[in-house]
Amino acid sequence: MAKNITLIIPVILAFALIVLVRSYFSRTAVVNWTDIHQGIDGFGGSCANFSKALPPEMADFFFTTSGIGLSLLRTQVVPSAADCTSYFVPGGLSCVPVTSGATILQGELAIAKQAVARGVKVWSTPWTPPAAMKTNGSLINGGSLLRADYSAWAASLADYVKMMNANGVPIYALSVQNEPDISVNYGSATYNAEQIHDFVPYMYTALQSAGMGSTKIMIAEASQWDFRLTMAAMSDPAVADKVAILAAHHYGTARIAAPKNYGKQVWQTEASSQSQTYDGTIGDGLYWARRVHKYLTVANVNAWNWWFLSDGRDYGNGTDNSALTDINLNYAKRAYVAGQWSKFVRPGWHRIGVTTYFNSLLITAFKDPESRSFAIVVVNPSGGSVSQTFVLNGFSTNSITPWITSAGLSLSSQPRILVNGKRFTYTLPESSVTTFSGIASDAR
Repeated sequence: MAKNITLIIPVILAFALIVLVRSYFSRTAVVNWTDIHQGIDGFGGSCANFSKALPPEMADFFFTTSGIGLSLLRTQVVPSAADCTSYFVPGGLSCVPVTSGATILQGELAIAKQAVARGVKVWSTPWTPPAAMKTNGSLINGGSLLRADYSAWAASLADYVKMMNANGVPIYALSVQNEPDISVNYGSATYNAEQIHDFVPYMYTALQSAGMGSTKIMIAEASQWDFRLTMAAMSDPAVADKVAILAAHHYGTARIAAPKNYGKQVWQTEASSQSQTYDGTIGDGLYWARRVHKYLTVANVNAWNWWFLSDGRDYGNGTDNSALTDINLNYAKRAYVAGQWSKFVRPGWHRIGVTTYFNSLLITAFKDPESRSFAIVVVNPSGGSVSQTFVLNGFSTNSITPWITSAGLSLSSQPRILVNGKRFTYTLPESSVTTFSGIASDAR
């Protein structure tokens, strides 16, 4: 028996030591100022098919840092005035009149102007080429762009960019096609990797000829996080040089991983719930907080974009769960969760490293290299509060302000914390997202 006790005691002591070490390190997160990761282009959403401008207070909520501070807006390219008349007008929607080329819904243009007035960058995606340019002769159910019409469609897209610019909306980026990997019974078209490779030079030449060469070309916006459709273009240096952004959507079962970026920007360009039942709770918000965190830290995206901004009667799909509001324009918790990043982490900032051990919290950190402003975003998905110590490595600050979204708070500022030296401790509420906002005082 004495021999057995002699053997057991070291095991107990070793286990206790592991518990103590794990407990200590799980309460410490080190934010590393000089561990620089991807640049941030912004966070955004879409106004595709919206029939009227947003109420001014809603535009402020979405597009300024007095609200959630989205910095990107995605609009839909309508293939032609004729297609607008046949496809959109029966639904009560009208387009901007053009003599030739692609166009946009009047409501979307109005929202794009609201966004630009608030400092937001606008980018655009076609759901389909004109019916007459497709193999199936239809705007819906897939079909591919006829090779004989590559030049004409590229010129039409360039005319769209020129028309938007004339209306006071510069187009930051233009996608070749929305979800070219699927055929659906709404506006859609399919491209394989070789067709995208072949079409990009036509788009590039058309934009240059129209004087819109500063507009970035985006590929391929597959329906899930899959970049195989970009490979042919990116494997050809002559074509890859013409592409600025590699993009994909969030749907499907593809694993969230970092794609080969070829030195290009990587954007997640559409994400939403597929549920037909609205859920604006913090539980849903925390689901999306986990997704945003993973795309930022694993996929290293430069931008994250939601699907619809709103499900109001003049905007999205009504009573489903696809937007940042419900049908009555009430904001879902996921909108405020988005703001825990987008309000503070502005275009031009960089993600910086965070070292954690045995930690159930999800922590990202960011800095502005110009102003030395920084933000630390912490997701606490657990059902209990967590006391967490943060160590600032390579910088310090005099104070920091927490902002919290939880079941009872919506992007709400909390009392300022005075920072003693280069560390502070804070108790994160249960089921919450907290952003610590501050300015570095002695960053290296």
